[in-house]
Amino acid sequence: MVQGNVTGTVIDNEFAPPLEKEVYKSVDIETKEPPEPATDVQEEEYIIQRKNMRFTVDHQPNWGLSFLLGFQQYMIMFGPTFAIPVILAPSLCIKDNVIAKGQLLNTMFVICGVSTLLQIFLGTRLPIIQSGSYVYFAVAAGILKDKCSKDGTYDHVAENGTTVKLNYDPNWHDHMTELQGNLMLGSVIQVLLGGFGLVGLLLKVIGPLTIAVLISIIGLSLAEVAAASASTHWGISMGMVILVALFSEYLKNIPVPVPTLSFKPNVRCRIAWPKLFSTLSIILSLIFFWVLCAILTAAGVFKKGQAAYTGDLPDQLKEAQWFYFPYPGQFGTPRVSIGGFVGMFAGVLAGIIESIGDYYACAKLSGAPPPPKYALNRGILMEGVGCFLTGVCGPGIGVTSYSENIGAIGLTKVGSRRVICCSAILMIAIGVLGKFGVFFASLPEPIIGGMYMVMFGLIAAVGISNLQFVDLTSSRNIFVIGISLYLGLVIPGWATKNADKIDTGYRELDQLLIVILQSGMIIGGGLACFLDNTIPGTDDERGMTGYKLATKNAKDSQLQRDVYWVPGTARLIERMPFLKKLPFVQK
Repeated sequence: MVQGNVTGTVIDNEFAPPLEKEVYKSVDIETKEPPEPATDVQEEEYIIQRKNMRFTVDHQPNWGLSFLLGFQQYMIMFGPTFAIPVILAPSLCIKDNVIAKGQLLNTMFVICGVSTLLQIFLGTRLPIIQSGSYVYFAVAAGILKDKCSKDGTYDHVAENGTTVKLNYDPNWHDHMTELQGNLMLGSVIQVLLGGFGLVGLLLKVIGPLTIAVLISIIGLSLAEVAAASASTHWGISMGMVILVALFSEYLKNIPVPVPTLSFKPNVRCRIAWPKLFSTLSIILSLIFFWVLCAILTAAGVFKKGQAAYTGDLPDQLKEAQWFYFPYPGQFGTPRVSIGGFVGMFAGVLAGIIESIGDYYACAKLSGAPPPPKYALNRGILMEGVGCFLTGVCGPGIGVTSYSENIGAIGLTKVGSRRVICCSAILMIAIGVLGKFGVFFASLPEPIIGGMYMVMFGLIAAVGISNLQFVDLTSSRNIFVIGISLYLGLVIPGWATKNADKIDTGYRELDQLLIVILQSGMIIGGGLACFLDNTIPGTDDERGMTGYKLATKNAKDSQLQRDVYWVPGTARLIERMPFLKKLPFVQK
């Protein structure tokens, strides 16, 4: 049951004219016993965080403003999420099948929206967006290795019995179902880890050193993919990189005048000055070069068959459906393989570790206390459900918490759950527009190559940034980083070129070994974890102290309950006390 008691924290709010200040209302949840008061330190830190926010985690802006701010968050996650089916397409043998890529794009956005809503209402309850994780690409490449023809053409028997050549594999659904089945099985493990509260055990053995190597290898191992796309037209690809750098770094603090309507106290037009270059750097760069490619195509500079040619788009849009509704089993019955499952499980572990760090960062930036263990367990459980949905419906790439959107919370000072909820609704609504998916799936490959170079580079940099917690003057740490990172690149590189030399006489064992040896995450991340836990070193030296402090500071308080308790469950837990024994239920 909810009561209407008000705490008197005052926050600045520049989005609510004509008032300069407004009182933030926090809701007390009725419990059988009075809650423990927060410690003075917790109370002080919490109030300071909230004073710096425009909208805190449980503040509710009006719906119009919420959708506007939610659209901003949607645009931030759009570029990298859009790239997921584009990156996946060559491994699925549908590089030139725009309709198929559009279906994957529509499905990805719908699943991301549903997963985000699950995380907001039933997971950590933090304002955190769920999107496709790049950690799964290396796994997908290993599972789908050598599925496509060497010359890029495929024989297809038409209805009249004649054989025709296609530039995509008509049986690509079979490749997709193999990804889906292995992801579904891996996500079940993730659900169990969250449901049984085993996430804490992972935190004891997986630290910043392992995470740094794991994530860095993901970005570095995709360098050849970026080079292959960029090489179709280096001028456009490098121009894309330069323009993204210009917008996101050099012009990031330049405000842009945008006319807006204000309805309070009266309807009036006013000029807002948002910093659009930093928020929409990828989208603005993409639009610029896409229009440039269209102009050069119309002028006859780019001919049909060239990578930057855009003349096929009208026919592709005409062929596409207006609406596309993803559904379970749309690509066929999911299939499982031993090697594929091992690879997906490694991806799941990487996603879990990445998300736990995101939970703490999101809580800090949105004005919430550190998440307690039950919230962490609940978040990982719901994330596993989201991964299972991507396995059931496609495209076979698991979801995880999206760091870029957490960074946007720190930049905009908007950490409201309602805003992220509106963003999720937009993902679902736009995701069912079939022509929308086909339109963006037709993006010229040189532009995609430029996006690859930016995003893959940032992924590697994000991995390296985890070393800020580690003592880099320690020879122990330098050894762990150097050996695990280097072998995580060398061994998969050799295994990819010499897969035929792995022959034990048992097909299933060969497949398992090939997937393991071709996965930099498994080799590099596994070696880093082993060395970090077996070579003597202090917690400060290993960078583990920060993790322990965050968990230690997540003590029960009324402030914590306001944020992390699931509404409507307090009475149920009172009536059924045994539920408190479940690791993901609030205590």
